[in-house]
Amino acid sequence: MTTRDLMLDLDLCNNRRPASRGRKAGLCSQKLSALPAVPVPAELADLQQRFLDIVGGAPAQVAGSPVTPAEFFAAMRFTASVVRLVATPDEINSCAVLPVVAAQVFTANQQERLHADRGGRVSQFRTIPPSAAHAAAVLALSAPALFAPDLTTSQSVLTAWMDRAVALPRKPGRSDPLRLIPRPACLEPLVRAAVLPASRVAGVLVNRPPTSLLFTADHLPHLIDADDYTELIAWHLPGTAAMNGRRLAALALARLTGATSWQRAATALAMDSVKAFRATNTLVQRISDADAFWQDIERLGARAIERGLIDYAARRRALAELTMVPHAVLFEVCHPLRRDVTEQRRRHAAAWTWQHFTGGDVRDAPAYAPDLWGSTSRSFVREGGRRFSSWLPEPVSRQLTAYGQTLLDSPTPGKAWA
Repeated sequence: MTTRDLMLDLDLCNNRRPASRGRKAGLCSQKLSALPAVPVPAELADLQQRFLDIVGGAPAQVAGSPVTPAEFFAAMRFTASVVRLVATPDEINSCAVLPVVAAQVFTANQQERLHADRGGRVSQFRTIPPSAAHAAAVLALSAPALFAPDLTTSQSVLTAWMDRAVALPRKPGRSDPLRLIPRPACLEPLVRAAVLPASRVAGVLVNRPPTSLLFTADHLPHLIDADDYTELIAWHLPGTAAMNGRRLAALALARLTGATSWQRAATALAMDSVKAFRATNTLVQRISDADAFWQDIERLGARAIERGLIDYAARRRALAELTMVPHAVLFEVCHPLRRDVTEQRRRHAAAWTWQHFTGGDVRDAPAYAPDLWGSTSRSFVREGGRRFSSWLPEPVSRQLTAYGQTLLDSPTPGKAWA
């Protein structure tokens, strides 16, 4: 094969095409001059050329910062998906680099997805643009964030977009259209900051209203009161186990105190991140009325204030080493009941006391740390704790409550009644 044989005819498309019925694989022989064309602004051609240069290996930037080609295309995919979802007529009409025909094609496609009976926005964000005109529109509308000269400019654009995404109405049970679009690492800090007015987990957006409640994350237990949950929150979370719903409500209260994400809410509560993720990953998708949900969360906070705020964070710190109640404490009340004071019962008593004062999940109690139980199975430990709580008579609960309060009042936590 000669050098001449390798030369391409620049009058032809030359795009590689796969083999199909009656056609061999090879280069497309479509004459470019035979294709319909419309004039475009030079700025749009420049944007396309920048894109093609990166495809060819040129250095890439997003929001003024150098990125790898993979990061650039991930960012482009994300911004393209967002503009296909939230671009407004004013934004489309004011885009100086957007040809009229491209604007019309983009708007028609957006309306078609909006009114689709099945799939709608959700199914079509992962598809390629239906035409060159639509692709040009997506590129032009994405440019303000993607090719912004600096982080500040990109941030302002993303904030406007994400505000619109948050405000979009969704039918109950309909998942967030952006759920399947990964947030690129190079834009993650900007997107996270852009959704400060919202809570976002696993791609699901739920409005978070402003609050004037006067409490902090330190005043919150890991599980809200069971009766409060049943009365105010349970109806928002159909099909949800009460324990998971109570944990989510505690995290939501932490959001009201200023935590800008569910992860930060978990950190503010010193909550196990895995359990926090499990509580939020799917549960927020069950919330059909976000405004009503947050109004009820605020009512939870108001109830806490009315009852008197408790420093649960201080309690968790004070009882962090409570792994076993002293023998003498239990013997005083168990002996008259003819109950032996075993090591296991002392640990179950410690777990009950920790839960009583911290409002946490008893499974998180220091007394139930796996290394304290040796080869004993977790299911056996949990069953023993359940039976202890079911048995617990009033004299024993009063004794443990008094003992726990002594620990909280002690200048050296964990040393009282030793």
